[in-house]
Amino acid sequence: MKKRISKIAGIVSFFAIFAMGATYGAEPPAPKTVTVDEAVQLALQNNISLESSAIDLRMKKRGADRSWNVLIPTVQATGTAARTNMDSVTVSGLVSGPSGIQYVSMETDLDENQRWSAIGGLSATLNLNAALVEGIRATRKNYEAGKITWEQAKQETELNVKKAFYGLLVQEESLKISKDKLATSEERLRQTRANYKNGIVPELTLLQAQLSVETQKPTIKEAETSIDYGKNQFAFLIGLPVGTKIKLDGSIDPAIADFDADSLVEKHLGNSYALQLLQAQGQMQDIQVRALKLQTFTPSLSLSKSWSPTISPIDEDWSDRDNWTDSSGAFSITLAFNLTNILPFSANGSSIADAEDSAKKINLAIEMTRLNEEIEIRNLVEKLATSKDSIAAMELNVTIAQKAYQLSEQGYKAGTIEYLDLKDAENSLLSARIGVLSEKYNYLSMLLDLEKSLNAKLY
Repeated sequence: MKKRISKIAGIVSFFAIFAMGATYGAEPPAPKTVTVDEAVQLALQNNISLESSAIDLRMKKRGADRSWNVLIPTVQATGTAARTNMDSVTVSGLVSGPSGIQYVSMETDLDENQRWSAIGGLSATLNLNAALVEGIRATRKNYEAGKITWEQAKQETELNVKKAFYGLLVQEESLKISKDKLATSEERLRQTRANYKNGIVPELTLLQAQLSVETQKPTIKEAETSIDYGKNQFAFLIGLPVGTKIKLDGSIDPAIADFDADSLVEKHLGNSYALQLLQAQGQMQDIQVRALKLQTFTPSLSLSKSWSPTISPIDEDWSDRDNWTDSSGAFSITLAFNLTNILPFSANGSSIADAEDSAKKINLAIEMTRLNEEIEIRNLVEKLATSKDSIAAMELNVTIAQKAYQLSEQGYKAGTIEYLDLKDAENSLLSARIGVLSEKYNYLSMLLDLEKSLNAKLY
């Protein structure tokens, strides 16, 4: 039974350490009483990992809201100052002279200003392909998958907090039972000491009573230390400042019920976030396949318009439009179709085949997950039924052990029962009470796991 309690303590520590981190302030507040629902709410508000997931979701939402921006042309503006390497230029023209009109060429030296020119540039380009539509769909589907991931993270946090909360309650109740046993042992020691002084019992009985009291104290001290540590970790988990003392307001008292596996499977199978996320990934993979095919088997249209105003020399009047020329600006429409990509053995063809196989793998994963979840649901329902029977049997054991202990105590006081027999009866009662407590925790834990698999509240 001690192993069982240690296991529960281990579960609490595990969830406290590995569950998502929580924010905390600089100064610890006054001791705080929390219920399980309040603990969950605090964790959802303060959890650092959840906040990180919220940022991821916000980024995906922004991408989905602005997915149409692929239809915005790419606009680029440039400005260039250029200096020619030529020292002179040849000027040709018709000149009227004594012998008539003649074609004359003459070389003219360039001064520094004449070597410089200013060139502006402005271009707008828009590339269109039918695959862009699928790209917009993929961005929006990615946001939907992000929402599923966000809900899944919240569900995991809630599950971890509840299990840690109830695990601490089990430890506290077990400690209370142990303290009750210690109080009984101390009372018995006082009676035994008085009987020893009166010569009613031998010294051995007194020593046995003293040993019983002293051996319980270290165990209780160790349990108290473990609970304090667990509460500190739990306070950190739900976002309370480090060092905050907390008091748990709750009980290990699950609503015992019967569940029909067939009905639960029919109604809830496929609702889990894990399966929803796989289905969203499958839809995104299908979109990727369609986008690759459209990119491969449909032409691309490119629209481009450019301006390149130039002024030379640079010291001309920039405000005079006649001093500017634009000999390289143009408007173009290009329709392109990559013939190599349509070959099945090309790189693009291989990418399509790989994407199609990836889609098939995701579909297989969906079917496997669905099957595993059905098995898990049925297994949990069966375990819950077994746990329900165990709780009933253990509660009956507590009643029997309580009666046996009372009779043993009466016999011990009457001198007809040995001290060791009384201790055996006391230990049996302690084990029975802790057994019921542990089994109720197991029932609660499995019930939480079942709610997670169904993605539904059962109460």
